[in-house]
Amino acid sequence: MVQKVNLCNDYHNLECKKPISCSSKLLSLSPFLEDHGLIRVGGRLKNSNLDFNAQHPIILPKHHPLTASIINHFHRKMLHAGPQSLLASMRLQYWPIGGRKLVSKVINQCIIYFRAKPTTAKHIMGQLPKDRVHPTRAFVITGTDFCGPFYYKAETRNKSPIKCYVCLFICFATKAVHLELVKNLTTSAFLAALQRFVSTRGKTKIIWSDNATNFCGAKNQLAELRRLFFSQKHREQLQQQCLSDSIEWKFIPPGSPHFGGLWEAAIKTAKWHFCRAIGLTILDFDELRTLVCQIAAIINSRPLFPLSECPEDLDVLTPAHFLIGAPLTSIIEPDLTILNFNRLDHWQRISHIQQVFWKRWSTEYLTLLQERTKWRSSTPNMSLGAIVLLKDDNLPPLRWLLGRVIEIIPGPDGVVRVVVVRTKNGVFRRAVTKLCILPVNDLSWNATVPMGGECS
Repeated sequence: MVQKVNLCNDYHNLECKKPISCSSKLLSLSPFLEDHGLIRVGGRLKNSNLDFNAQHPIILPKHHPLTASIINHFHRKMLHAGPQSLLASMRLQYWPIGGRKLVSKVINQCIIYFRAKPTTAKHIMGQLPKDRVHPTRAFVITGTDFCGPFYYKAETRNKSPIKCYVCLFICFATKAVHLELVKNLTTSAFLAALQRFVSTRGKTKIIWSDNATNFCGAKNQLAELRRLFFSQKHREQLQQQCLSDSIEWKFIPPGSPHFGGLWEAAIKTAKWHFCRAIGLTILDFDELRTLVCQIAAIINSRPLFPLSECPEDLDVLTPAHFLIGAPLTSIIEPDLTILNFNRLDHWQRISHIQQVFWKRWSTEYLTLLQERTKWRSSTPNMSLGAIVLLKDDNLPPLRWLLGRVIEIIPGPDGVVRVVVVRTKNGVFRRAVTKLCILPVNDLSWNATVPMGGECS
């Protein structure tokens, strides 16, 4: 009956002993009508050792509840096997049209299968924050992170190498980098590094950093760093130091390192130079500190945009161009870029050069940030009450926490990128890229189709 309704033209042609249409989806299967009135695959396996059902499986239409029910039956029978194994087992008796996509579509709605192989939620890439697209003095808005651990020689002979870290500061506007070598992970050492940074690069207004929970995935290597950031004493001293310097400290959402992609990319570049510069060599502290300064200079000399193809253009804009800066008490200079350079005095020429840098930054570098390198498609926002899995890189998928979305936090563009989830272990704030939405409400078939009901 299903074949008569959904494959009526092909059924009528076969019943009347006529060839099927050239545009039919069954043409490559050489179908025939058996004595019981079922359309089966003719195929090319007549001389094989397979039984009759395997040689000539029954053809199933693509969009029908019966097809979905049979796929679900085999999916349970095969103990929630994957698409390839499930389709191979089905084709020994049935031949669903559009088998690969159809099988994948049905079993992806099975809760047990989804929990064993979950996929995280996606969203379109957001707008760049205001701090990254407005010209400001270098390091007014700063991101910070730690790189390491590294090792240096102890001053005492025959003593094992001592662990140390590199604290990275990166400017939001110019991508300029400042590296500070930290001997140990204590609050005083970190505040000293912060003070050296402020004394060298000028006072900053806002500092962004990872949330301490991001260090969980590093396990033993960054266990000390995680303990430092979770310490209440460290937080109090850091807050007191920042208040005295009029610095606002902000954290990205927990477990969302892609929110800090700016400093994560700089950390990757710094590690690349460290690994290729020293390899397995153990330097003393002064040598390592010198190397840190050299690596910072190399990173600050990288071009902000591709080199021009014009042979007369021999200069390229780099973060180092912005580090010469101006005094903190400098006055606002008038626009000198429209004047002839030869007419300017010495101070005006310096101001002219700085203004040219920012003009090139606005016209050449900023335009490169228009394109979305990933997350280009819009997807529906996560809704209140959605059942989700909290991704944990340190646990297998079947042990990920199950939770319900109790609050959504939309961005300025209306896209929900952060939500609040309630689990049996408490309430957590997470980015949607760290959540997997269970397909409990994803019903693309009729209500009569059993969509993995055995899994609920």
